[in-house]
Amino acid sequence: MKHVELHSERLRLEPYTIADFYFVKSLLQDPRVMRFISPDGKPFTDEQTIEWFERQLSRYKTGRQTGLLKLMTFESDEPIGHAGTLLHELDGKIELEVGYWLAPKHWHMGYGREAAARLMQYAFEEGEKDIISLIHPDNVPSQRVAKANGLHWDRDTEYEGMLVSVYAGDLERLCRHIQRQEMSR
Repeated sequence: MKHVELHSERLRLEPYTIADFYFVKSLLQDPRVMRFISPDGKPFTDEQTIEWFERQLSRYKTGRQTGLLKLMTFESDEPIGHAGTLLHELDGKIELEVGYWLAPKHWHMGYGREAAARLMQYAFEEGEKDIISLIHPDNVPSQRVAKANGLHWDRDTEYEGMLVSVYAGDLERLCRHIQRQEMSR
């Protein structure tokens, strides 16, 4: 099993453990978080939450994806959300997605952009060439994050019974874009 721990300027990313179940449950059962994530836009039941968490822990066993990693700031050990790279079959092709979910009290602080940028850099360092983000067509804030990190709208398609906008990019170009942004700060 490949154990991935990453950090960025403000964030630590590390694998979930069983002890994190109730934090994950708080995300999956929050209607504000799940509005653009679940196919019906509704929070998960207890049974769906358990299944999701078990599937997530099993993702750590494959080397090409990080799975969703718990996000914490350096200022606190309190989780603020999760982010990671996930393999998905989309339109008949296996693609690597970068994604994130944040607890609502941590929205609009730049954490999603920062976590996604760090994960894209890591994917590039690991030899990946391309990355996508699957975003609900009505989730304008996440579309802005994708664009800020250099991803571009590629197409709309269906994924697991839900219409999604696919934002895509070449990782080498994206990493240069992110580095230029960081140098200009």
